[in-house]
Amino acid sequence: MHRRFVLVAAALTLAACATTTPPETRPQPETPFALQPADFSDIPDWRSSDLAPALLAFQRACDGRRARALDASLPGGGRYGGTVGNWAPACAAAQSVAPGGERAFFEANFTPYVVRGPGEARLTAYYEPIIEARRFPDAQFSAPLVRRPGDMVSVNIAAFAEAHDNEALRGAPRALTGQLVGNEVRPYPRREDLNLAPDQAFAWANPIDVYNLQIQGSGRIAFPDGAQSRAAYAAQNGYRWRSALGALRDSGELQGGATWANFKAWSAARGPEATRAALNADPSYVFFQEEPITDPGAGPNGAAGVPLTPLGSIAVDPAYHPYGAVVFVDGQYDGQPFRRLLVAQDTGGAIRRGPLRGDVFFGSGPEAGQGAERMNAPARWWTLLPRGVAVS
Repeated sequence: MHRRFVLVAAALTLAACATTTPPETRPQPETPFALQPADFSDIPDWRSSDLAPALLAFQRACDGRRARALDASLPGGGRYGGTVGNWAPACAAAQSVAPGGERAFFEANFTPYVVRGPGEARLTAYYEPIIEARRFPDAQFSAPLVRRPGDMVSVNIAAFAEAHDNEALRGAPRALTGQLVGNEVRPYPRREDLNLAPDQAFAWANPIDVYNLQIQGSGRIAFPDGAQSRAAYAAQNGYRWRSALGALRDSGELQGGATWANFKAWSAARGPEATRAALNADPSYVFFQEEPITDPGAGPNGAAGVPLTPLGSIAVDPAYHPYGAVVFVDGQYDGQPFRRLLVAQDTGGAIRRGPLRGDVFFGSGPEAGQGAERMNAPARWWTLLPRGVAVS
């Protein structure tokens, strides 16, 4: 109809060449990223929120950047945050905060800002699974936990953007994962095309459990003798994540809801070939490295390189938030308000979608997993910056 209107109007008057798009179809401008000054009194439930996990996460963030130069930016990137030196006074003060003094510490050392920006404003959650594993495969434990391949390379696009002074490269992802073939770097194979040799594996588990570890980013593996170790994130093949569980649900195959328990029951009933085909709906594949568990109460290292804190750490889009940023989120969980102070210490393929998209770390084990599955709600965001740090 719009095209017909333009043709008729053009025949009547030359002025019709300037016809406008009807309001209902006019593209809406994207909200620009911005930090707007706020007060602590603007933050809902600030006076009653439990800030102890955030303080522990903040202390770990400070420890993780001790070797970083004071004039360096915070790790991960982001569009704000100043330098490591700007955070040094708060990091020093954080070491002597007594239990119950968390609120006074944050109010004395930080200034809050409302976070505005493009993309979906949403919170989900993740956790560290604990799965049964074996050192050698059998019919039940048939999926490998695979080390990073030797032919995998990471290309720093940001460095090439600077070297070539190229704006198109500046708009590309910060790094690309590829496969070294002779003197060429090619895209790494998709999940279904990977040729995984048995000697690349350090453990074996149920295929759905391994996929769950790949979605969560890491997990604990438990052996029959009671020993546990951690399958820590080592690399990813470079493809955008697509939920195999969601694809199975959307196809009508998965009955009773898209839960890991239902996916595992479906896999047991349908067999290995159907399971392999279902998992291949996700081209992304995560590789691991085995590590000892030195602190059973801490989570795995996030992308920031420090242990994650249950209900104190959050995965963010590092294109907007630097690692170590202190954010307050106002969302919903099980029909109740979810209002917490968290520290940006991780990221993920499903999270790199704007400054208002986050994934809260719930902890380790099945209880944390059941809780994480229920978190999915819109949210408002604030960030806390050390006093005196300029906002550009």
